[in-house]
Amino acid sequence: MLLIGLQATPEPASFHGGIVTVLGRSSAVVVVDATGSATPVLTFRNLSLRCDKSNPQITFQTPWNWELLQAKRIAVITNSSFLRYQLTAALAGLVPPVSGEIVSDGVIGWPVGAEGGLDSKLRISHALNFLSTVYSDCLEKSRVGLDEFWDLLSGKEIYPSLIIKELSKDQKDFFFLALSVLFSFDCYLISNTRFLMSRHAKPLRSLLLKQLEGKTLLATASSNRFRSEFCTDGLVLGSLGQILFAGGISESIEWADQYLEASDVSESDDDQLVMGQNLLNLESTDDGFDDDGFG
Repeated sequence: MLLIGLQATPEPASFHGGIVTVLGRSSAVVVVDATGSATPVLTFRNLSLRCDKSNPQITFQTPWNWELLQAKRIAVITNSSFLRYQLTAALAGLVPPVSGEIVSDGVIGWPVGAEGGLDSKLRISHALNFLSTVYSDCLEKSRVGLDEFWDLLSGKEIYPSLIIKELSKDQKDFFFLALSVLFSFDCYLISNTRFLMSRHAKPLRSLLLKQLEGKTLLATASSNRFRSEFCTDGLVLGSLGQILFAGGISESIEWADQYLEASDVSESDDDQLVMGQNLLNLESTDDGFDDDGFG
């Protein structure tokens, strides 16, 4: 990554095709990414999302027009928990944008560790069979074998004949994270890392890192430990979706710690935001949207 120079004129920040214009507090830095010829996995075209859960009229200050390139592992850093949720939910297909579109060139996985819409009355084996049918290509390309998957589950006394709703909370967390890690997606979404970064999930973290080789990651989780371990680059957003800074993960965390105010909610509170909120975007006509969130 090469710093080209400073611009005194504060223009809306954006990056496209590997070229990033980054707004600081009083000046902008132009950053050129040497991998600009890589294939874009995600393209944001005139994208705008809601930025305030109580006022649907408050949306992106400037629509997004940029690409996320293959094999990039981006931590989205913002002090707005609602914006973190909106972005992940839009990428997962749970929330339609206010305007514009997200174009993907590949398979975007459901948020890592989330339930993925599975019926809690399913047996473990039936849940796996269902997802294996839907994501058959992703299972074929996986670097994690089914034998390894079942060995990990049996170590937690999770067996094929058990019903999901009968699992303990720790078993459910382990099972849903293991499912997320089993499939090889082109783009991984990570919004919550409480269990992922726990000691109980250590073997699954290793497998996730294996699956991420050459893949794209977009993470909205707020843990700096996770960001440092899993992400290579950071994108710091203002509360209205404006890009304030972009760069390596260490410098992005340092910039955010210095200039962003404290987050309006801790990661441990994210589930309260996910459940039971009306998160439909302004002017949406998707009446079939289920606003129960990622779970």
